[in-house]
Amino acid sequence: MKIALIMLAAGNSRRFGSNKLLYEIEGKPMYQHILEKLMKVAEGIGKGAETGDKSNSASGRMIAADAEIVSCQVTAVTQYEEIERAARAAGARVYYNPHPDEGISSSLQIGLKANLEADACLFTVSDQPWLSVETIEQLIWLLKSSGKGIACVSCSGKLGNPCIFTRKYYDELLSITGDRGGKSVITAHREDTAVLAVKDPWELTDMDVKGKAPERI
Repeated sequence: MKIALIMLAAGNSRRFGSNKLLYEIEGKPMYQHILEKLMKVAEGIGKGAETGDKSNSASGRMIAADAEIVSCQVTAVTQYEEIERAARAAGARVYYNPHPDEGISSSLQIGLKANLEADACLFTVSDQPWLSVETIEQLIWLLKSSGKGIACVSCSGKLGNPCIFTRKYYDELLSITGDRGGKSVITAHREDTAVLAVKDPWELTDMDVKGKAPERI
């Protein structure tokens, strides 16, 4: 099973007042937190696939209990040169979004079209700096173990990002328009969606207001 990890990092940050993806959180640009975690997931899965040792993953259970080999590739979609340089240096593939004003659907579709050979595509936004490696891995594991076509996270009953779709939903994702992500596809196929409940709301917090990091519970 081949999985693409797609980082959407082309937003205009209108509510934030400046480019929030470059805003420093805990000593590094916001996007860097997600990029580094996606690279760790891909590296851990790759090592586990090579050696058959699931302990390479942070969650300790990434390689499924079958003979299927998992491989990962990280893709970044952006309009920013700094993010492009950092993502390429980290080993990710990078695709430029020339029309970020068309909304998140444009970035999602650029990332998807670059990974149509993948069996499943996981999409992350870049303004959730406290999302953990373990949660990303557990979401992939949930998709594989549930037999569902979609998996997403939730907190306090509210569905959110990241989310992952198998290829059966690629056509629907490619038909989305405007500033909408995959939520409309999830809503239309709730019966085929596995949900990972995340206990700590900190992980799924979007950093939308400059200098207003939430208090951790």
